[in-house]
Amino acid sequence: MIYSRFGTKLTPISKEQDASGRISIQVAIDGVTDLRHYAIADLKADDGMPEINAAVAKLPWRSGEPAP
Repeated sequence: MIYSRFGTKLTPISKEQDASGRISIQVAIDGVTDLRHYAIADLKADDGMPEINAAVAKLPWRSGEPAP
């Protein structure tokens, strides 16, 4: 399970990369109608960074974003 740094459960939807190469993910949150964006550094997971990296690797690139 992926969480925000404050412990909110997140459902990853897609990933994107900014001009400097940093990857962020677009997530859904229960009870919130709009999607949010989180930097990888702002995430936590039950099994730590290996779980976060595995989840991000499986995500599609955000629509309209070219894959690097």
